Amino acid sequence: MTPRPMHRQDRQLPQEEAWALLTQGTYGVLSVVGDEGWPYAVPMHYTVMDGQIYLHCAKTGYKLDAIARDDRVCFTVTLREELVQDHATSLYESVVVLGRAALVTDQATHQAALAHLVDALGRVSPDLRDQYIARRGQTTAVLVIRPVHLTGKAKRDFRPIQQRM
Repeated sequence: MTPRPMHRQDRQLPQEEAWALLTQGTYGVLSVVGDEGWPYAVPMHYTVMDGQIYLHCAKTGYKLDAIARDDRVCFTVTLREELVQDHATSLYESVVVLGRAALVTDQATHQAALAHLVDALGRVSPDLRDQYIARRGQTTAVLVIRPVHLTGKAKRDFRPIQQRM
């Protein structure tokens, strides 16, 4: 895979910063190659563990069928989006990951990813988290995305609209 260069390279983030932003987030959009080659995108909670992205879902469904056919995915996270209406612009921080997705089959990784996800999403005690995973973990699938290419982009300041005319 040869990634295309970003059009607005002045907004491209260094890899370390893009990874840091990805690690801070909890919610993104998973895009897969769906039926008949049509794209299919679904918002999902996620966590980052050991340089990989983990998501949870039902054990059957459209996205799993799509990944079984074609494991190439795109995962997009927007961490900040703020309209600056008086200047017809916005401020933002985002990360786009191209990667390969798979169902996690290793039980230890499955449990660790679910624990990491629960910790990222809530403030529950480790005991309550473990009870929840023990009860719901068997009916929950975990997907892993192994990144192939990651790009971060940010616009953190703006020029007034009068200066852009």
